[in-house]
Amino acid sequence: MKLAIAAAVVLASLVGSSLAAEEEEGACTTRTVANGFIPLFYEQGKVREAYETWVAEDYKQHNPNATDGRDAAIAFLEPFYQRNPTHRMTVYRVLVDGDLFAVHLRGQTGPDDRGAAAVDILRVKDCKIVEHWDVTQAVPETSANKNGMF
Repeated sequence: MKLAIAAAVVLASLVGSSLAAEEEEGACTTRTVANGFIPLFYEQGKVREAYETWVAEDYKQHNPNATDGRDAAIAFLEPFYQRNPTHRMTVYRVLVDGDLFAVHLRGQTGPDDRGAAAVDILRVKDCKIVEHWDVTQAVPETSANKNGMF
């Protein structure tokens, strides 16, 4: 038993050292991309800067209403933000697992809009977002429970 505990402690310290070394060397991780992209895009609405910095040119889109490519996303999103200056997205949760990160958010056209709950799932490769899936659900006027969507 003592040997198993000692081995676990050694393994944990090696994993921790490896992760710390990776961060110290400036290695780009999925979390690095999430931490860079989320504030620019979701919180500040800086579409072009977020996409040109963090999204690959050949970005694959799985939303059936959107076309592939970083430039196509910018071409759609920039005019949307210009036409909807009160639009905002509030991020509630971010999950990171391997080469994927998921963002649980609320999108609203303005402060009086109940909006929609959404989860964006993004895949990262070579320090760029290369793929996107999303699911969206309107926030209803009433709910069968008191838990809320967020």
